[in-house]
Amino acid sequence: MNPSSDARPQEAWDRPFVKEHQAWCDDLVVELRLEDVPGPVIGERLAEVEAHCAETGETPQDAFGEPSDYARRLLEADAPDPSGVWQVTLLSVAQMLALLVGTSAASSWGGGEALTYNAVQLGSIAAFLALLLTLPLLLRPIVQRPWSVGVPLLALGTLAGAGSAAGGRLGLGTVLTLPAPVVTLGLFLVVVALAVALLRALDEDPVTTPLAPAAAAPARPRRAWGTVLPVPVGYVVLSALSWVLR
Repeated sequence: MNPSSDARPQEAWDRPFVKEHQAWCDDLVVELRLEDVPGPVIGERLAEVEAHCAETGETPQDAFGEPSDYARRLLEADAPDPSGVWQVTLLSVAQMLALLVGTSAASSWGGGEALTYNAVQLGSIAAFLALLLTLPLLLRPIVQRPWSVGVPLLALGTLAGAGSAAGGRLGLGTVLTLPAPVVTLGLFLVVVALAVALLRALDEDPVTTPLAPAAAAPARPRRAWGTVLPVPVGYVVLSALSWVLR
């Protein structure tokens, strides 16, 4: 027996059946994730689909219909406890807010100035934060109607970010002053800490299968770091650019 094979359950994505019917399985996973279904429960549902299709010779589409319809039937029959989409969202929102403020502080630091905010800038940051916090409620509309829902949300987010940047040129009175070096370096540490917390949250809820590992199924490379690294790396790059271009 290989002890390492028992240490971590096999992810559903490594199953030959899932790879063969990737599009259908991906759509089902998305539908269930949008309803905050835990990863292991999703893996169990995929295992049930695989077992049925292996027995009957049907495809998932023929046996269960559209993934969205099947997901709806599953949720009507049994609504599992949520897996923590809000936890992941709050960590991501905190990262993005730290990125926005930290890179602004780097620009002020590069110019030898303190980081200052007026009422318009603080209002724009608050609007950006509120928009990010609504994302868990809007995930399904965004996925189903990316052009009519996703693009306007992206435009609103861009407008809020631009408002924060442009608000400093309005000549309004300062309502908040912070030391730019402390904010820049401090928020970088915050971003890194949030990335580690986000990595743990993602690792705690993989889509695993209860089925015995398929023979000669290669383990997929872990992708969680690729999900959480862009924000810390982006923080460094954007801060450096803000400093240089100041």
